Amino acid sequence: MIIDSHVHAGEYYRHFTTAFADQMMATTGMPPEALSAPETKLITEMDTAGVDRAFLLAFDVRRVEGFSVPNAFVADLCDRHPDRFIGFASVDAGTPGAAARLRHAVTERGLRGLKTAPCYLRMSPADRRWYDVYETAGELGTPVLVHTGYTPARNADGRYFSPLLLEPVARDFPDLRIILAHLGTPWTAPCVELLARHPHLYADLSIFGSYRPPETVAAALAHARERGVLDRVLWGTDFPFATMTGSMDRMARLAKDTDPWPDGSDPLTPDEYRAVMGGTAAMLTG
Repeated sequence: MIIDSHVHAGEYYRHFTTAFADQMMATTGMPPEALSAPETKLITEMDTAGVDRAFLLAFDVRRVEGFSVPNAFVADLCDRHPDRFIGFASVDAGTPGAAARLRHAVTERGLRGLKTAPCYLRMSPADRRWYDVYETAGELGTPVLVHTGYTPARNADGRYFSPLLLEPVARDFPDLRIILAHLGTPWTAPCVELLARHPHLYADLSIFGSYRPPETVAAALAHARERGVLDRVLWGTDFPFATMTGSMDRMARLAKDTDPWPDGSDPLTPDEYRAVMGGTAAMLTG
């Protein structure tokens, strides 16, 4: 089973502001209007690429950016396509009742993960305001996907980009399953070392796997293999910021072609490929 572990719901004309779309799409070479993933487009892209399921993400940044992709919107999509989408709620710990909103999204609407965007909300992922949210996620058995790494959004706070900010959270919540988005780009090596220190941390390859040179991606995967954490790396695209078809082609190459790999490292084995491309994501979400 192929699972894209990082896919954004939302539509340009319904959810995202023009300013945000301009900033986010400028680095992709696509127009602002491409920041849109309506239902038909999502299913078509998945079918074309051969993707069986996707983590479909809500996105609550209203307090800073002035918009959100609501939990209810994602839940409705999941209800219509339960065999294709695994829904992730999103909450803002800077607003009262965040933990209660997460609980409602999981227990009443059937969402199965949590997506957080700390740097977009100008707060650290280790801010104590998140702790009741993390406690609730742990109680519910809900994995938490945290944005780490760079973003071109101008309102985001660069002090909160680094994946290393999650280290105290990993210590304080040792059983909470946390996925570090984007392999912490550009802090990819520290991100791998962070996974090696904390057995319930994971990371996805979204954006990093689609836009960095194949040699850079292969080197990061070789590092993860060397540190014994490759089975905690998930394939993801960040669609619609990157295409599923292009990213699938890149990953297929990394399972066959020796050229991008560092000296002494082999391409992904069939077992490694199955785990990265969906096995680990399936385990995380049951």
